[in-house]
Amino acid sequence: MRLPITFALILGLTMATSLAWPQGKAHNRYRWTDSHGAVQYADSPTAEALQVGYDVIDSRGNVVKHVDRVKTAAEKSADASAAAATAQEKRRAAEAAQSDQQMLRAYTSEQALIDAQTGRLAAIDQELANVKVSEAIQEKSLAEQLVYASTFERDGKPVPPTVKQQIETLRANVAAQQKFTANKLADRAESELRAKAELARYRELRAAQQKTDAQ
Repeated sequence: MRLPITFALILGLTMATSLAWPQGKAHNRYRWTDSHGAVQYADSPTAEALQVGYDVIDSRGNVVKHVDRVKTAAEKSADASAAAATAQEKRRAAEAAQSDQQMLRAYTSEQALIDAQTGRLAAIDQELANVKVSEAIQEKSLAEQLVYASTFERDGKPVPPTVKQQIETLRANVAAQQKFTANKLADRAESELRAKAELARYRELRAAQQKTDAQ
């Protein structure tokens, strides 16, 4: 009688332990392919597994997740640079799209855009004209001061310091105005090119908009 009782107790304890043990807690393993092409398994990821990447698999051999290999510092740096370039390109695209929408809202017709561009160029032309007048006045004053200084030199007398200072000031003013004029001419040429590109883009956007509306 004692044997069956003992067996029953063991069976009962085994069942109780089985029921008490959490289900779904099967032990995962790690699988990777080594440098020779052979598949390896281990209870924990080894240094080789970390270098080549590995799969976490459950007791049935199903892949729970994949872990990529540990990248080198150079690879991480390259990835960061690529990510930054991609992000920058996305920002540029978003800014371009926003600029396109602003242009369409600002100018209800092609003529409105052309009028605005013409106005901007006219403003530059007016600045150039004003500077040209001022430059002519400064050059005339400079010429007069040079003639005045020459009278002292002709008489063998030193040119007064005030006259020298006036000549230097006028020369500096003329040089500054000439530089301003050169820069403004360059700005005008750039504005003309930008206006052509802007008009071409406006026509593209309007054509695309009309096509969308027609559909």
